[in-house]
Amino acid sequence: MNDRLTGLNPASKRFSVFGCLWIIVFLTEFVKGALLVTVLPVYMNDTLGLPAFTISLAFSLQYVGDNLLRSPTGWLAEHVGLRWTIVGGLLLSWAAVGVIAFSMTGVSLIVACTLLGIGTAPIWPVVMSTISMEADLNGGTGAKMGSIQIATLAGTGAGPIISNLLVGDSYRVVFWVLFGVMALVTAAALLLPRQMLAPLTPKMIRRPHAGFSFPKKVRRLVKRHTVRSVYSVRKVLRALSALKLTPLLYPAMFLQSFAIGILTPVISVYIRNELGMTPGQFNILLIVGGGVAVVGMIPAGRMVDKFGTRWFLHIGFLMAVIALCGLASTHAMTLVWCFVLTAGAGFAMILPAWNTLLAELVPEKERGAIWGVFLTLQGVGTVLGPLAGGWTWDHLGPQAPFWASAISMGLLLLIHAPLSRASRRRARAA
Repeated sequence: MNDRLTGLNPASKRFSVFGCLWIIVFLTEFVKGALLVTVLPVYMNDTLGLPAFTISLAFSLQYVGDNLLRSPTGWLAEHVGLRWTIVGGLLLSWAAVGVIAFSMTGVSLIVACTLLGIGTAPIWPVVMSTISMEADLNGGTGAKMGSIQIATLAGTGAGPIISNLLVGDSYRVVFWVLFGVMALVTAAALLLPRQMLAPLTPKMIRRPHAGFSFPKKVRRLVKRHTVRSVYSVRKVLRALSALKLTPLLYPAMFLQSFAIGILTPVISVYIRNELGMTPGQFNILLIVGGGVAVVGMIPAGRMVDKFGTRWFLHIGFLMAVIALCGLASTHAMTLVWCFVLTAGAGFAMILPAWNTLLAELVPEKERGAIWGVFLTLQGVGTVLGPLAGGWTWDHLGPQAPFWASAISMGLLLLIHAPLSRASRRRARAA
């Protein structure tokens, strides 16, 4: 059975499923990071002259396609096949990159971003399922989760940095590099096994899907999954009602992703056009600011475990508010660097403390269902945030998205006080 899980094609036994998925995650995040952080905002604004709201709409629909279709594509991977579900999604991503490279209209770029989200939607369900399957046999879930997070962060960071280095008078070189990366991703996907294999027990043995008859079986499966989905929603709502969590938790979950989403489509344009930074300076800004956040999370996470979340979130939210207000108020590069470092240190405190606070508020036996609701609320913030950022940029000016993000962080700072009290009460009751 080990061979079934780790083997791929007969000609490629030396590769593992997880290894191929690691490569796929890294390279797709590389492409998305290059497009969403560096290329699309500046290209759509400077080269095509599109308004910020159009850029924001494209970003939002990318997130909608990615998040909304994760469950259906996970079902496809199980019933139609692992390899061809991933390859089919990557073909859509190929089409998206092609449209972006040769398009000159806002509508086509919005369609391309939507295709990019849909095309990458199958990857995370397949990754999580594969990690679970291999863990059932060999263990090592934590190590694999950490490895996948490294692939995600490395790809998301490397994409903008490399594309900034390649950008000159034209984006053509960047697009050709992205085509090459997509070719590598597709080659890795073709090494995946045809079916999503799992450790089989007598109860789990299923009939092969080779004779899959669409007319009757699809209707039956759709009906069964619809009934299950309705039942699951009712079950989660009952669990939420029974938990009696503070109502402030739900807007806090929304604001946490909304505040970040506001800046996603406009920050690159602001740094390049309003602050006048070169691509090389932008690279250094990404490396230094992101490095402070990533490196700072290691000691911050340990101190949160030792001293609790309260003051880390108070200080982190306050630092984020100060940094965002500062970036909206000055063009002096010395101060800009100070505020970027402040933001990095603030997020290094916020991220581990925030996740710990949520874990403390939710009982372990209900954690799976409640986390599903939390991720949905975060997804809504991720979709609406870019729209708000684009609208405020167009109607209120380039500094407006930073003020809006700062206000959202300020609201989180106010909401956190009662949340932390609820967390302490729950901890004492336990």
